[in-house]
Amino acid sequence: MPIFFYTLDRNDFFNPKLLDKSYQYKFSQPFEEIDIKVTDEIELNALLFKTQQPSKGVILYFHGNAGAIHDWGKRASLYTDNSYDILFVDYRGYGKSDGFYSKEEQLYNDAQKVYNYVKTRYDESRIIVLGFSLGTGFAAYTASTNKPKLLILEAPYYAWNSFIASIAPVPQLLINYKIPSYKFLSKVTCPIYIFHGTKDFLINPEENSKKLKALYPDKINHVMIEGAGHNGIYITKQYYDALKNILASTADTSAVKTTSFAD
Repeated sequence: MPIFFYTLDRNDFFNPKLLDKSYQYKFSQPFEEIDIKVTDEIELNALLFKTQQPSKGVILYFHGNAGAIHDWGKRASLYTDNSYDILFVDYRGYGKSDGFYSKEEQLYNDAQKVYNYVKTRYDESRIIVLGFSLGTGFAAYTASTNKPKLLILEAPYYAWNSFIASIAPVPQLLINYKIPSYKFLSKVTCPIYIFHGTKDFLINPEENSKKLKALYPDKINHVMIEGAGHNGIYITKQYYDALKNILASTADTSAVKTTSFAD
């Protein structure tokens, strides 16, 4: 029991991977490393991968709970091969990003600041917001307060506090971070796609994504990925084919800004 309260006191079950500031990223495709200022004292580290094809826009990727963008960036080709640039960003305390979270409002501040940065480089009509696992709450919030082209949620939770209470012996009232995705989705005006593995035993689809679909049946396109576990969605052919079709439907390259890509 004490381990749960210790983790809860720190950051509510976030599981960051720390990287030294001198860490050098290495990937098989070109990328740009960016530091995005979210407060006067804190910058979030991010990686932008650009498609070698005429770009349809950018995907803002809010990653899952474990690891950092030195790992998450390895899946960039899945999106750049489909003619989209993709920006991976590490949260506070993850990777080379500064600081740590002490209250929920900071999560939302950072998500909005990152989105604001993306808008300086791409027209908003060509921004797709994508979240995986932990990142689905960040993504849902961002889409609820802005006007992106599309929202994609992979293995989403109904609300962070109810999800944590379902996997750990901690009462919901003691979980400081609610991250109520179900509330955020009520304000999202763009199309919403949800992917969830049929064998996801961490974030149960019955208690999470299917409840979201039932709450907003006319707003959400819900796809169950057969045989996929929590971390296996993106490596399945079913996901690849569905994603390719979705991204192909957003083919308009004219709205990508031509501003300099220097920091």
